[in-house]
Amino acid sequence: AKSQMEKTALLLGVGYCAKALIPHLKSAGYRITGTCRNAAKTEDLSQVYGIDVVAFDGTLSTALLNAFRQARIIISSIPPRDDGSDPVLSAFENPPETQADWIAYLSATSVYGDRSGQWVFEDQPLCPTTPRGINRVKAERAWMESDLPVHVFRLAGIYGPYIIDESRNPFRRLKSGKARAVIKPGHVVNRIHVGDIAAAIMASIKKPDPVTVYNLADDRPAPPQDVLNFAADLLDIERPPVVAHDDARLPDMARSFYTETKCVSNQRAKERLGWVPKYGTYRQGLMSIWKQDNDMPGAVILAGHVTAPETDVSAILAEMQNHIDLTHAESGCIRFDLWQDQNIPARLNIIGIFENPKAAEFHRNRMKDTKWKTVTKNIMRDYDTIGIGKLGLSP
Repeated sequence: AKSQMEKTALLLGVGYCAKALIPHLKSAGYRITGTCRNAAKTEDLSQVYGIDVVAFDGTLSTALLNAFRQARIIISSIPPRDDGSDPVLSAFENPPETQADWIAYLSATSVYGDRSGQWVFEDQPLCPTTPRGINRVKAERAWMESDLPVHVFRLAGIYGPYIIDESRNPFRRLKSGKARAVIKPGHVVNRIHVGDIAAAIMASIKKPDPVTVYNLADDRPAPPQDVLNFAADLLDIERPPVVAHDDARLPDMARSFYTETKCVSNQRAKERLGWVPKYGTYRQGLMSIWKQDNDMPGAVILAGHVTAPETDVSAILAEMQNHIDLTHAESGCIRFDLWQDQNIPARLNIIGIFENPKAAEFHRNRMKDTKWKTVTKNIMRDYDTIGIGKLGLSP
């Protein structure tokens, strides 16, 4: 049997997803080699990432050939070139020599093209419409036809916390005042938290099934403006200004993200890999990033909205301030905002942040026999909580 020492992983491209994978691979006992384009930077990056780094600028070096030969697992996140060719496969005359029994190619859901909001599954025909999507299809095909034990992961819109030296989430853009909510009626997209990508990849390594494609997406496709508004509410700042998607001032690159809409099914990854996204909704993901950014690991956050029957709205609004005041008076309450939505009068937006599960539990128990409990008995709840077990928390 091969010794544990020989478990090596090759990361072709050390981008955001690869950085999130590094700690998982290390704790699974892998020695890691990553690549970077600039040979002058290999030593610096090796220090920063805590892995071996070799240069790869599209041409093969002895160091990279050796890394290929030795790797037990290989993950490529290098995007295709403008002509759709894959930089890694193009560098080899013949299929690369490797003992790897599991290889991943990280692709994107842009390969599906526009499905007018319909659900997409892995085995459907691909009909990309953007240059990005067309190039992804070509690169996927090259990997699938390479005779290597390839697994393709089609990733939805990636977001997550600060990892090593980069973050991908709306908070910074909102704080800078540069964010705009682009509105296109009916447009929804899926996202995927980088931690959930890492978890799915680790699950696949344990269950190799070459030439399989997996969609990696959250459970709840949503309009982009909902995500921005929710992030602004969490930060307790003004919601961003609204721009129509056909506004002439919108840059072409920004507009191109609105030419396609689809709902991405994650059923296959769940069934075959036993993977369950930890952040099934963008709200859970953003709340967890907020907790990390604010160094509040123990906090409980409840956020989202409730919708009341129209007949109950006036009674709820009459009692609302009292409920807010009583909640603010609870010793474990860090923040509690409840406000009527500007566009949907029967909707109340809510953000509650409590010091710990005990404080959240106290809040729930305090409300038991209150007038607030009575006036809100018919509300529909649509919110997420993090930091607490399956408590039927109500605002």
